[in-house]
Amino acid sequence: MVEELRKKAEELLRSGKVEAIIGYQRSNGSASTTPCFIEAEDEVTRLVWDEHCVYNLTLYLKEMKKKAGVVAKGCDAKAVVALIQENQIERDQVQIIGVECERQLDGKGRVLEKCKTCQVHIPGIYDVLIRSKTPTSKTEKEELAEEDDAVRELEAKPVSERWRFWQKQFEKCIRCYACRQICPLCYCPECITEKTMPQWILPSPSLKGNTAWNVVRAFHLAGRCVDCGECERVCPVGIPLRKLNKKLEKEIKTMFDYVPGLDPEKKPPLTDFRMDDPEEFVR
Repeated sequence: MVEELRKKAEELLRSGKVEAIIGYQRSNGSASTTPCFIEAEDEVTRLVWDEHCVYNLTLYLKEMKKKAGVVAKGCDAKAVVALIQENQIERDQVQIIGVECERQLDGKGRVLEKCKTCQVHIPGIYDVLIRSKTPTSKTEKEELAEEDDAVRELEAKPVSERWRFWQKQFEKCIRCYACRQICPLCYCPECITEKTMPQWILPSPSLKGNTAWNVVRAFHLAGRCVDCGECERVCPVGIPLRKLNKKLEKEIKTMFDYVPGLDPEKKPPLTDFRMDDPEEFVR
């Protein structure tokens, strides 16, 4: 796959379809990788692809001022769709180099939680697709069951116990905003946490401010989060942010029959209005 990736990247640069390739390269000779930006054909040998390519590179697309190619896993490609839907990038300005991905590993060699229930080993949108010769190991039915179980476990707890669980988690938050900075869909010019007139959220770490921040961010991502898992991966205190996002994803699916990141022509439910929208929350 690596040789094919480099070949396709070289072809895109030579043809002029892109002026830069956003991909992965080795980090200081180790097994881990870091994002890289390739602008010349003779630099494509820097590109790598394996189970250590954890980053969601679509984060950089909003800042690119030129036509770019981006190496995208299935979950990353869903972020591209969301960015197109929200008019943050133009489809004809991006060449998506889709790569088949079975799993990714963290710094300790453990399979990332999101990969254990992944349903998009092959990107749903791409211009070039690079396939693995080794088939993925799980069936869609098995994955869906496990995904439901992950949410159902928390739902089964009494409300008071769920509240104590999240209070314990949010108490750990140091308000570093790593979750916001790594998220490709957190792109507001001024975040609600930076507003001072009025001040919506207390800026210093406290249980009250931390709860407000994490809940507000989760609701801002409702119907938009593509479960790339980057927020949870970079959290320095280990808050299980995917549990919160997955619960909202389930509610959006139940209420609006919508899964984020699949169709660039379809509007996310919370940015659209339909006469048949459910109104259970109206009293």
